[in-house]
Amino acid sequence: MKVIFGLFWVVLFLTSCANKSLTRFEALAESFDKGGYPGTIQMIKQEQEDLYGEKSAFLYHFDLGTLHHYNKEYKESALYFDKAEAIYEDLYTKSVTNEAAAIATNDNIRPYRARPFEILFLHQLQILNYLALGDLDGALVEVRRADIALQRLYQKDNEKVNDNGFLRYLCGLVYDMAGEGDDASIAYVKTVKAFDEGKIKMPQEAWEYINENLNRMGRESEIKGLGKAPLTATPKASKSKELGQEIVVVGYAGHSPILGELYMSGTFVSGGALNLTYKDGQTGKVNSLTLIAPSVAGGNGQTFHVGFSLPEKKSLKQQVKGFDITIDGNRFAPEKYMDIDGELEQNIKDETPNTIIRTAVRVTLRTIAAQQAKKAMKTDNALLNLFTSIGTDVAQSQLEQADLRMGLFMPNSIYMSRTPVEAGVHNVKVRTVNPHGGFNGEFNFDNVKVAPGQKLFLFVPDIR
Repeated sequence: MKVIFGLFWVVLFLTSCANKSLTRFEALAESFDKGGYPGTIQMIKQEQEDLYGEKSAFLYHFDLGTLHHYNKEYKESALYFDKAEAIYEDLYTKSVTNEAAAIATNDNIRPYRARPFEILFLHQLQILNYLALGDLDGALVEVRRADIALQRLYQKDNEKVNDNGFLRYLCGLVYDMAGEGDDASIAYVKTVKAFDEGKIKMPQEAWEYINENLNRMGRESEIKGLGKAPLTATPKASKSKELGQEIVVVGYAGHSPILGELYMSGTFVSGGALNLTYKDGQTGKVNSLTLIAPSVAGGNGQTFHVGFSLPEKKSLKQQVKGFDITIDGNRFAPEKYMDIDGELEQNIKDETPNTIIRTAVRVTLRTIAAQQAKKAMKTDNALLNLFTSIGTDVAQSQLEQADLRMGLFMPNSIYMSRTPVEAGVHNVKVRTVNPHGGFNGEFNFDNVKVAPGQKLFLFVPDIR
């Protein structure tokens, strides 16, 4: 009876900590296809507990903030991003008391803390929310918050690249709009360094605006210090400064990758080595790796067979690869400023070694505990002992679930273009470009009014 009672609670516990990530994307992808941004927003709000739950509160607010931004509901987007940021701050500043529970079960039992690029993306869209609303003061406040976040990420991960050229560039743009030229110069210098450290080549347009600012602020020497040839002329940036008005188009292209499961198996020698093999999801090739295995209580130098799943990037088929813009009959293509696909790939690369060790230790400790449980529950009934042994093994193996949580509605990449214009009425047409070079869709902004001194921000989300 004790055995059956114990197994009942094991099953109940497993049910209570089921991995919501396995069903969230499928459910929301269908809603997105049928109902677009409004329908998906409504579904997320109606089924918050089933789709997200308390442990993924950050993602609930993060996804809603992203969708409201796409839906041109910038105030609502800003409110949800504020809530997501507050959750992140709370988890960052206080000690997490449920690490022991994660050791016993899996990483999904811990509150989701956000990946570095998700925090930077949050600040990017939050700055753009305020700019879309014409709230320069709000944008300045968010720029300063973003700078703190960037500093914190560097302090936390000194050997990793958690900077972002697009966010740095937005900070410089906002400072320039506010007339804080020196702060803009500092942000622009950091922009160049961030792009150099990242995987995206700095857009030529950004380099032109940076040159214009540094020359205007008497910082020509800093251009040479960046290791790049200074521009002899900055016609577009200079005209923007002269006219005082711009139309800024920001395009969100394609759907970011999601996370799938990568299965690894091998041997764990307590205090010795961890030898694993796995099949690469991208190439199909079987690989192996060896890491130092820490000592675990009760291991006594024993060898344990371990098997577990880890998160791996799962790229989605992209229907949008760029944009084609026409403003008052003048046609051009914006440049790429951020690559979410590359950001996730780098993040997984940075985090995988620690995740492997943490997961392997957890599986080993549970294996030891399972063996001890079998001994403690052994009876004179051979059939019952067999049932207990199988049930215990199945229960402890089913506890291990890869943490597949991440924001579900980020674009695969972000494009931007700044165009100097006269004050007055303008017509803007933006077409989305598919992987074959053809056009998928068209966004028309007819008779948009640009006031004197205004930078008008237009957003084109095509998350397919």
